[in-house]
Amino acid sequence: MKLVYDICMGLSIGTCIGICIGLFRKTRYKHYTPERLEKAKRMSAFMLQTLKYVTLTCLALGLIWCVYFLVLAMMKPELADYADNMSELIVSVLTVISIIFAFFEFIRRKD
Repeated sequence: MKLVYDICMGLSIGTCIGICIGLFRKTRYKHYTPERLEKAKRMSAFMLQTLKYVTLTCLALGLIWCVYFLVLAMMKPELADYADNMSELIVSVLTVISIIFAFFEFIRRKD
């Protein structure tokens, strides 16, 4: 567990430093050509479309596996705790994926 804690701590520190550097760089004004802006919009639309299909695929797989663990808990009551924990884990991961998709959709519609 110490290794996992160290990894999470390193990622957190790196994220904070990256955000601070990003804020500093954002204060500088840059001029972009209309062609470059159009290319960035097309790339953003493509990435959002890809992210949508990845999210829908993950949701479908999550549904399949949650149903599997529900059936497992009904057929083998001694594995009910295991099935419940696995279903909770799947739902937690799907919630994070859905939040990420919603964030990118919000950013796209804001522009």
